[in-house]
Amino acid sequence: MRALFILMFIVNVVVTLISLAVLPSRVAIHFGADGMANGWASNYVDALLMTGTHVLLFCSLYFGHRLALVFPLKWTNLPNKEYWLSPTNKARTMEKIHGLILQFGVVMFIFLLIMGLLTIQANLAKPVRLNLRVFYPAMGVILAYIIWWIIIYYRAFRIPEQSNNANRPMHGTAHRHL
Repeated sequence: MRALFILMFIVNVVVTLISLAVLPSRVAIHFGADGMANGWASNYVDALLMTGTHVLLFCSLYFGHRLALVFPLKWTNLPNKEYWLSPTNKARTMEKIHGLILQFGVVMFIFLLIMGLLTIQANLAKPVRLNLRVFYPAMGVILAYIIWWIIIYYRAFRIPEQSNNANRPMHGTAHRHL
């Protein structure tokens, strides 16, 4: 997953740099609900903003899981953090977080690539107009993915069933495993 994450980052930066060569000096960077351009910037400003966005996203997702080791436990947003960040589970937790975040990053970079290509296509069209037949479905897919990813994230950090049972006092002589 790490190699795919890095590859998608590089592809996005390359597409942004290609846009410098193929787009006019003034480009649309924002579009209304009707797909018509309503915000403009120079090609270089657009490329700088997009490259900065890609680098910031890359760094925050690639290195972000390590922040759980630096900041106090109370500042960490992790379900069941006392269990998952205990010394015995911390290494496994960091591995799980990193894998989930890299997966999220791959999808985000794919989404940004689609948006970048749509923006290039729109800026080459006369009149400048975003292809809404691709844009709205892509937005729907990314929103659905984010919801799905949040569910997966919370499920990944449930306390394992055996740990729940080990910490529960047993009443009576019989114990049934579910």
